[in-house]
Parts: sequence; structure tokens; C-alpha cells
Amino acid sequence: MRGTVDGLVLRETETGESDKLLTVLTAEHGKILICAKGVRSMRSKNMSLCRLFTYGNFEYYEKNGMRWLAGGSVNDSFFKLNSDIEGFALAAYILEIAAEITGEGVEAEEILRMTLNTLYAIENKLKPFEIIKGAYELFAANCSGFEPDVSGCCRCGEVYADTMYLDVMNGSLVCQECRSAGSGAQLMPELDAFSARNILFPMNRSVLASVRYVLGARRERIFAFELKDEKDISDFSRLGDTYLLNHLERGFDTLDFYKTVRNK
Repeated sequence: MRGTVDGLVLRETETGESDKLLTVLTAEHGKILICAKGVRSMRSKNMSLCRLFTYGNFEYYEKNGMRWLAGGSVNDSFFKLNSDIEGFALAAYILEIAAEITGEGVEAEEILRMTLNTLYAIENKLKPFEIIKGAYELFAANCSGFEPDVSGCCRCGEVYADTMYLDVMNGSLVCQECRSAGSGAQLMPELDAFSARNILFPMNRSVLASVRYVLGARRERIFAFELKDEKDISDFSRLGDTYLLNHLERGFDTLDFYKTVRNK
């Protein structure tokens, strides 16, 4: 059986002397595996198709329960990511999130389109990387069924207090007054550490407005907001990974790498 599918290479694993096993994100089938024989050879016509970040059309045939690459063409290689270590590191983290929140045989058009839009935003530096990162993390949490309720304080209904707290594990807001009355949760520590305990993440009006915008925006408009203060940008980014990682209950080596190169 032969087929063709458009997809984004999320992972490439070297096998044998010159082969690769590709994890490809598709709209129709979610994640699929494609075996690509001989593509590490300089003579392979499919070498450029079988690289991380490549969005292409993959022609394959099925044999022994596996898909084998027969040919294809590159739609977009996001080539400029290779010349910017910080952008490359962030893009690698984005792909790892995409791989985590998608499954095999499960439609993933929305996640594929958002991931492609995010790679484009990183490659062309449409927004500060920390804004792009935080927005994609909130999108991923939403797609995974962990969307927080940021409409107002879960206790009194307050909507526009100067400081509101995101109760990370409960996915709800707590205002300053209700927090002072006692919440049973801890303020966000200075150092991020993946943990299952309850955490209260403080947000000012600008950060909260940005979170609300991202969670309610159309995917093609998800980066159409601004944060100008550096601390607000940092808080927005930190909220994104704090919320997502605690709900996925895992960390990402690519995120650690991104933070390392960003802080150099």
C-alpha cells in the first residue's frame, strides 16, 4: 500500500549505517513513524526532507507494518533556525511539546498549524522569544485539556484586581484579598522546580490580560499582543512553563537547554 501525507519532522533518530527513523506530525493521523533508508548518505535525494523542523510532503509505502519513505518534497525547511542557537533551542523545545501532546492515529490539524506558525514566528523573530514560548505553552495546556479558568477569582469573582494569583494545580484564579484569607497554596518560589505541590503564581494586570488573550484568541492571531516591560515578559514566559510542566508532570531537556543558551 502506498500513500502520501504532509507533515512536520518532530524527531530524527539515526539507525543502521545510513538510515533514519522519523517522527512526523500530520494533520490527519497525528504522529506517524517513517523509516527512511539511506538518507544520511550525501547521495540521497531525500536528505533535505528528513531533517528536524522540515515540513514536507512524504511519499511512503507500507511493508511489514511500517511506513517506508519512497520520496517527497520540502514545503518549508525553516532553514534560518540553524543560524541562531537561541532560536534553534526554543524551536527544539516547541517540537518536543508537540510530540508530547499528540498521539498516533489522532487528528492533529490544530496542533500542526499552531506549531508551524510558532516555528515561523521564531525563525523570523516576530515577537520576543519569551512571548512566543509562553503563548505556545498555554496553547499546549489548552489542547491537553488543562486550560485554566482565568475569568475571575474562583472565590469572590473579582476580575480586575491589581494582582491576581494563578492556582497552578487547580487551574483557577485567586485574588489578593482571598489569598490573604488563606488558600493552602504556596507562592511561586524564586527557582523553578517541577513539583506536584500547589503553587500560586502572581500576575499583574498586563500579564493576566495577555494570558486571557492567548487562551481566547484564534490560532492565527495568537501572537497579536504586546508586553513591553521585561519583567512582565519574563513572568509570562515563566508562567507558561510552570503551568504546562506541572500538569504534564514531566520536564524537558530541550527547555533546560533553551534556558541555558538564553542566559549566557
